[in-house]
Amino acid sequence: MVRTQVQLEDETYEEVRRLAFSQRTSISALMRKMINEGLGRRGRRKRLDVALLAGIGKSGKKDISSRHDDYLAEDFKR
Repeated sequence: MVRTQVQLEDETYEEVRRLAFSQRTSISALMRKMINEGLGRRGRRKRLDVALLAGIGKSGKKDISSRHDDYLAEDFKR
């Protein structure tokens, strides 16, 4: 892997930072993914990044099994 530096406008950086946080990943990992997708290289991972799986289904809600449709509908309204 090669280290590089990219300058972003403040607003763009904040959007990327928020998106990375919401996906529970690093800014670097998110940017690599976005660049690869932009280059048409979707899904070409050499190895599974197990750290990305940690907490994948954790919501903190206790009634998911009975209210999953309600929560799904809420997400689609956003």
